[in-house]
Amino acid sequence: PYPAAAPEVSLGSIQQDLYRRDFTINALALRLNGSEAGGILDFFGGWEDLQQGVIRVLHANSFIEDPTRILRAVRFAVRLGFEVDPQTRTYIEGAMGSGLHDAVGGDRLKNELFSILRAARWELALEQLSGWGALRCIHPDLQGSPQLMAQIRRAGAWMYHFARHYPEIHLHEISQLRLEVMIAQVSEAIQVAQQLQLTQAGIDRLDQLPVWQQEILPQLSSGAQPSQILDRLWGLKVMDLMLLVAMAHRDQRRVIWRYLTEWRQRKPLLNGHDLKQMGYKPGPYYQKILGDLLAAMVDGQVRDKEQAQEFVRDQYPETRIDR
Repeated sequence: PYPAAAPEVSLGSIQQDLYRRDFTINALALRLNGSEAGGILDFFGGWEDLQQGVIRVLHANSFIEDPTRILRAVRFAVRLGFEVDPQTRTYIEGAMGSGLHDAVGGDRLKNELFSILRAARWELALEQLSGWGALRCIHPDLQGSPQLMAQIRRAGAWMYHFARHYPEIHLHEISQLRLEVMIAQVSEAIQVAQQLQLTQAGIDRLDQLPVWQQEILPQLSSGAQPSQILDRLWGLKVMDLMLLVAMAHRDQRRVIWRYLTEWRQRKPLLNGHDLKQMGYKPGPYYQKILGDLLAAMVDGQVRDKEQAQEFVRDQYPETRIDR
């Protein structure tokens, strides 16, 4: 009934049904019974296009009706090594030039983007979409660039690497992380994320990203003490850092790498039971004591349990209960 809407379903012939398909290679049917059982129904030349490796749309308004077909055209072409028919490319560019699908959003568009972004050749697909102006479906100002591609590659590479170390990283979420990196390029990132129905965690990351870029990244210098880095990054989740690192400079990335590989994984040499044994009454300040102990450890001031006990006694004499 209107562009990008789901079709209204009614009874029809097999030819009418196949005419609703995305491309000619999808508009093939196999007879299941009768005297011609096993024969192929091909009303639109799909068999020849399949043999020739061509992605061809069925009619001129196809992309006006459903902009997600643009993404599927690219996904099929990249995955199968097919070429998009020149006339079909003209229809795509016309649909994008109409402005009807600017920031169209929706769960269907998100799912198509996810299918592209989780594929092995996602970069080639994005380059093709950008060349056709089809990233306008996400936001009119979004364009592909070498910098954007590098940021998406970086976020994905870090996610793959650290998934082996942090169980909170789930690789099935890599398509959303890559999409978040793309959305972060535009000023209305939160609205776009909401239109695409991203998870609340993803929306929250995009909401906080400008703050992290302004307040945290500039402080991540190689000259900072490890305890200072620990203090600045501790409140961020690992997936937050996967997005943040996409925007970080090389020196900042080195610091985040050390934080994730060394400092974040350190545990205090003492625990609550040890503090109780030392005469400290259990309470909420245990967290402060152990946090300060961990900071001293990553800075190299404390190296064993004996030094840890000495550090705690020196730093918190007034809270100790003499037996």
